Amino acid sequence: MTQERPVSGTDKEKEIDLLALLRTVWDARMRIVKYAAIGAVAGLVIGFSIPKTYVTTIKMAPESKTGGGTSGGMAGLAAMAGINLNAGGGTEGITPEIFPDIVKSTPFLLEFAEIPVTLTPKKANTPGERMTLFEYVTEHQKKAWWKYITAFPGQAVGWVLSIGRDRQEERLPPVDSVDMFNLPGAYKGFVGALSGMLSVEEDKKSSMLEAEVTMQDPLVSAVVADSLVSKLQKYMTAYRTRKTRHDLEQNIRQNAEAQARYYEAEDRLAQAIDQNRTISSESLRVRIERLRNERNLAYNVWNQTASQVEVTKIKLQEETPIATVVEPAIVPDHAASPKKAMIFIAFAFLGGFLAVGIVVVKSLLADTPQDGGTASAE
Repeated sequence: MTQERPVSGTDKEKEIDLLALLRTVWDARMRIVKYAAIGAVAGLVIGFSIPKTYVTTIKMAPESKTGGGTSGGMAGLAAMAGINLNAGGGTEGITPEIFPDIVKSTPFLLEFAEIPVTLTPKKANTPGERMTLFEYVTEHQKKAWWKYITAFPGQAVGWVLSIGRDRQEERLPPVDSVDMFNLPGAYKGFVGALSGMLSVEEDKKSSMLEAEVTMQDPLVSAVVADSLVSKLQKYMTAYRTRKTRHDLEQNIRQNAEAQARYYEAEDRLAQAIDQNRTISSESLRVRIERLRNERNLAYNVWNQTASQVEVTKIKLQEETPIATVVEPAIVPDHAASPKKAMIFIAFAFLGGFLAVGIVVVKSLLADTPQDGGTASAE
């Protein structure tokens, strides 16, 4: 027959201790509710102290340039002008993977400093305040009250150290003439703050770019998001067409020089014919024939350089990327953060959990000496 396993005294003690612990927690339920209420009040204070932020999201589908080269007719026209358009056609130039790094770069962020923005009107039918984005980010950003407290010691030290010194206002240079090597502190603060407000991520599945702009003003958020798309498009175009634009400038310059040489050769030929119209000699005939050959050669060079200019223009247009905006910038109608309900629930739960922890720890500490004394008595 199968004998039942007797329940040991240790198992009974554990079971009894667990029930006693649950009873202790239940008896302290009012304290737990009190702590939860205190946590909920703290959550409300924190939730209403954090400034509201609005997020504008834009989705773009950047043009994918694959290594198929150019069309047959285009390549044939280029070959007639002595240009190989398929050279290096397998490279994409700039890929969506590096856009997050581009958006965080200092030169790119500084381009936003002088963007004009209009704040959302505080009252209906009234115009909003206008300013540059630099002024908005550096002077109109709200902070939670505890950030002012934590920043006060550093500000106080700076104020004490500045006593007795001649305070001169730092005059910021224009953004287009700023020295990146010695970037002024105000621009550094602007770049650091704006870097946390802009983000671009690539969707690996759809290869789409998703740009997000987080601002404390919904209208400013939408305006900056729209400018972000324009600047990314401009950056893509400048990056991918840099070599072709350089070639186009060179071809235009060579074409202008070839045209000047052709006109000069034609003028020399016409002058020689006009001055020696009544003279007939073999040396004159040879000289005029030589001038005609020089003119024809200059014309051929001019014509070839003109063809190179046109082909390079077509290549430049072919290489100019186009980013299709799938989801345009729309002014957000509700704040993305703070989520007051989540903060309220989290802090209420944290307060109740802290109260339960205190009750359990006190109960265990109170039972430990008794167990020790019983064990020694045995």
